[in-house]
Amino acid sequence: MIKRRPPVPISGVVYGEIIYWCTCLSALLVVGGTIRSFLETDTVMPVGYLINSVFEGRSVEEIWATSALKSPPDALTYLSLLHNGEALTVAGIAFGVLSVAPAVFFSAAYLWRSKNEFLAVTAMVSGAFAIVTPFVYFLF
Repeated sequence: MIKRRPPVPISGVVYGEIIYWCTCLSALLVVGGTIRSFLETDTVMPVGYLINSVFEGRSVEEIWATSALKSPPDALTYLSLLHNGEALTVAGIAFGVLSVAPAVFFSAAYLWRSKNEFLAVTAMVSGAFAIVTPFVYFLF
């Protein structure tokens, strides 16, 4: 007696494919940015300084106060340093995290087509939440 698996809903396949490919792309960005940051010689924030400071047991406040930036970086700091490897690494991480929103919206469209209106609406609400939350975090 062979048990048949239930078919995977197309909305789940769409969500999974988008998350999969965005995660692969963001991983490549993070690895590339990390390699680039170790190879850079003229950078605002040398990787060797950060690693040595952490291993010396310095506090976060002390590390940033004695760095070239003189204060902890915010989101706009990385936008002004996009030519650096560390900013590329941060951009890759942000892309991987924020890729959830388009995946949820595309999945919601397929949920709506398959007559799962309640799940489609909750998916759209959670997708909007995924988009708005990072901006609210940085504004307040």
